[in-house]
Amino acid sequence: MALAGNGYGLLPVVEVAHQVLAAFDCGKPHLNAFLQESAQLHRERLGLTTVVFHRDVPERVVGYFTLSNDALPLTTSEVGELGLQDSVQLSAYPAVKLGRLAVTSDLQGCGVGKQVIGLVHGEILDSTSLSAARLVIVDADNEQRVVQFYERMGYRRSLWAERKAQTSGPRKAVTQQTVKMARDILAP
Repeated sequence: MALAGNGYGLLPVVEVAHQVLAAFDCGKPHLNAFLQESAQLHRERLGLTTVVFHRDVPERVVGYFTLSNDALPLTTSEVGELGLQDSVQLSAYPAVKLGRLAVTSDLQGCGVGKQVIGLVHGEILDSTSLSAARLVIVDADNEQRVVQFYERMGYRRSLWAERKAQTSGPRKAVTQQTVKMARDILAP
């Protein structure tokens, strides 16, 4: 595993021992379980999960993220907010979906999440020959601290997705479990 200048290293989930994955705990059982079960999705190329390590704690996983391909329709105002008004206008913009992102509980609030997001954006920008995507999208858990984290990282709520959720039959009375958010991958 090669370490970045900041001490972080990345490995595909299929190269990490199951017992190392099983020891990961981010405080959310569904995200812990996903990490342990993601190898099959990775092998089937339905979502590529990358495990994050740090040289200061080499014996354990500090975080992980899963990426897949997607697309997102944008409202006219979102095109402007994301700075895409001078780009080719599309009915839906190609995107990389950040399907999961988690940091071990004891390192939350220490800047590790920000570092992991930086690694995610680097992975997307470095894969220019694999697929094209202008947006990074995430279905963030609808919790204030989670949504605020993504907002600090430059993500904005998807107005198109919120409007669609409000008008989609019996679900409109139910509080949404996730908030769809997007970020222009080329934005600073």
